[in-house]
Amino acid sequence: MSQNEPQKDFFISYNKADKGWAEWVAWQLEAAKYTTVIQAWDFKKGGNFVLDMQRAAGGCERLIAIFSSDYLTSMFTAPEWAAFFANDPTGEKGLLVPVKVRDCKPDGLLRALVYIDLTKEQEDTAAQALLDGIKRVRTKPTIAPRFPGQGVAAQTANGSSPAPRYPGTFPPIWNIPHRRNEYFTGREDLLDALEKAQTSAITQAVAGLGGVGKTQTAVEYAYRNKERFELVWWVNAEFATSLRSDLADLAFELTLATPGATEQAEAIDLALRYLHTCPKPWLLVLDNVEEPADILHYMPNGGNGQTLITSRYNGDWGKSIKPLPAQIWEQAFSVEFLEKRVGKADPAFEELARELGGLPLALEQAAAYMNAKSRSGADYLRLFKERRMELFKKGDAPEGYHNDKVATTWEISFRALEEANPAGAELLELCAWLGTEPIPFSLFLENAEELPERLAATAGDELEWDEAIAAIKRYSLAEVSEEGLTLHRLVGLALRTAQGTDTERLEQAAGLLRAAYPYDSDDISTWEECGRLLESGLAVAGYAEERGAALAAADGLYNQIGLYLKNARADYRQAKGCYERGLKLKEQIYGAEHATLATGLNNMGLLLQDMGEYASALPLYQRALAIREQQLGENHPDVAQSLNNMGGLLKAMGEYASALPLYQRALAISEKTLGSDHPTVATRLNNMGSLLQDMGDLPAALPLYQRALAISEKTLGSEHPGVATDLNNMGSLLQDMGDLPAALPLYQRALAISEKTLGSDHPTVATRLNNMGSLLQDMGDLPAALPLLQRAIEIGEKTLGSDHPTVALRLNNMGVLLYQMGQRAEAERLLSRALDIFKRTLPPAHPYIKGTADALEVVRGSGS
Repeated sequence: MSQNEPQKDFFISYNKADKGWAEWVAWQLEAAKYTTVIQAWDFKKGGNFVLDMQRAAGGCERLIAIFSSDYLTSMFTAPEWAAFFANDPTGEKGLLVPVKVRDCKPDGLLRALVYIDLTKEQEDTAAQALLDGIKRVRTKPTIAPRFPGQGVAAQTANGSSPAPRYPGTFPPIWNIPHRRNEYFTGREDLLDALEKAQTSAITQAVAGLGGVGKTQTAVEYAYRNKERFELVWWVNAEFATSLRSDLADLAFELTLATPGATEQAEAIDLALRYLHTCPKPWLLVLDNVEEPADILHYMPNGGNGQTLITSRYNGDWGKSIKPLPAQIWEQAFSVEFLEKRVGKADPAFEELARELGGLPLALEQAAAYMNAKSRSGADYLRLFKERRMELFKKGDAPEGYHNDKVATTWEISFRALEEANPAGAELLELCAWLGTEPIPFSLFLENAEELPERLAATAGDELEWDEAIAAIKRYSLAEVSEEGLTLHRLVGLALRTAQGTDTERLEQAAGLLRAAYPYDSDDISTWEECGRLLESGLAVAGYAEERGAALAAADGLYNQIGLYLKNARADYRQAKGCYERGLKLKEQIYGAEHATLATGLNNMGLLLQDMGEYASALPLYQRALAIREQQLGENHPDVAQSLNNMGGLLKAMGEYASALPLYQRALAISEKTLGSDHPTVATRLNNMGSLLQDMGDLPAALPLYQRALAISEKTLGSEHPGVATDLNNMGSLLQDMGDLPAALPLYQRALAISEKTLGSDHPTVATRLNNMGSLLQDMGDLPAALPLLQRAIEIGEKTLGSDHPTVALRLNNMGVLLYQMGQRAEAERLLSRALDIFKRTLPPAHPYIKGTADALEVVRGSGS
């Protein structure tokens, strides 16, 4: 409304579910010479909804609120009535006029308002009840209103647009076989798209996974818009016999044909011809269509009506039919439905909704079970986790769902897929074991030799592969993108359950993932692929462990995934879980003295060391070393690895003298077995140099670092994380030797490589920042050092935890820096915290404890 436009009498506030009522109310008011503003008639497409709403509400004297349960629970309608309520809290001015059109219970501020109740009115008295309810001075129309039941296609006496039918009435011809679902939730995007098609004669197909609520959406659409149509006809299109029978029945209903006297084909032709030429608006629903070819000859192809199709078919519908995908519910809608259906909130609904994957049929069945058995959400969740498919097999679906149970809702589609494309069915059976995240096509195409024979042949032929993927998509059994397939969690559950105790597909899936998952998952070049296969690897390893099948493949996956999680993501908690499960499988498969078990013990020890759990790591290293020496011999490269790792742990614990001979022996074995220029030798040199540096023998450390850097750059390339480690260590040594200008560019280059290859929040990056800050501190540039040390602490606390000894070391460094900058109180706080962590995590004689205690004493003494 413009500023010069006169104020209107009423703004009609409503929820989309009550659009028919809102339009009927507006029509009655305007017929009675009132002026109104209503979104359906007055808001232009492409406009700013919020501004339009603000102008409309501000440009009207009074507001009519169309009361229903949907209106009262909507977050969008509350601001509309609140403004009018604020200007008339007692109701004396009559600015806010509630009109109740469906059973609901207003609460809060709305509880005390007197409303016009149309729920108990007949169509012949409702208009007068509305006018009597809003009037302050009686205004009788000069022309008697026409009975709304005459239909929206008819013309009024003066030739104006047709009046909307009274919302409580049905079209003269109506055969919807389902009652309206009082718990219907969401789907406003689909309903909006269907409503827009009323004016464009577009045939639409609501397509999606079985149980996702396609039929329920069609039912809700028909009920919401029943006053807009003169004819609403529902056809069961699942079977050719019911499709033809229901269309012929329409001809009989219209008295275009006579049962028993007219051939079915002729009756169908008469019905379709009527729809094609009928000037009145109609709605034809073809429910549960298998595929477009089934209805090709049973479409009205024009007319003043709308054809709505529901189908699991998710392929090409051609040029004349627009597909509308019906997706699973978002989490919020799933919880909202459970609360509506059960009649109360329950904290367990959040997790239950996630477990059921937002599938409306599964949510309905869960709610029905809880109501019937008086079970809480927590009870059902527990039962579901323990006996999933049993629950689904017992429960019946509500009216409007085609199959009786969730357990069988996809069976028809899968059997059709098996018949149409057996290779596609095999692929889906494999995917059932590979988790709910997108499964990349590359997994199958690049490892075809690991697939069953028929599927392997399909993967080797581009056209046959495309046919298999198209078949899976056609039956809505998985979401298909350019990259891969995504199965709904309950589809996967149904497919796994159907395989019963047969583990053939599980073993094939586990073998496939084991072959595909990068073996060197601690190598940066493999990390992208490791991440892409992470969820599938965890899923199939978990199922294999659970079923007792393909255990060797599962063990290998746990080990490689653990390495990736530790090195690439610094996700120590999840990596530890993988290592623990792998160790359990190794002992089960190989026994307690096998060299493979030593590998798992070694990896777990490294992880625990990184987590600061030194006391727990040491016995694992010791056991791994003993197994390797016994099984492999004293000069095997794996023995050198165990010696090196144990030396690193003893160094971290401050036991330098014990660490030195282990490092020396590890270096000697590696040079002998791998050659003097091997990257592993560079690692050994680095570690030896670091130990000598900590022991104060700086001149002896320098040539070791120099040789390590030369080997790494030659074998790994100048941008490898291993090169960054060598640069960092060399910079640290030069810093200790007092050559600060020479150390700075080494630190800078090490930081740049680490950020580029590991990401800005990796623990190694924190180490680089800490070291650079320490150097700047030594160079006297305290302001430049401060943000580097702060960032190092933040990364450490985020990735390692606030009680890790490495975090304590950085707190110590920051405390000393702040003391130098004159911030004594904050310095004392950080040093005290660092000392507390060291005392709880390190041996009593560790030099870090004494060093921090001495620094704290200096800080405290300076304040006396």
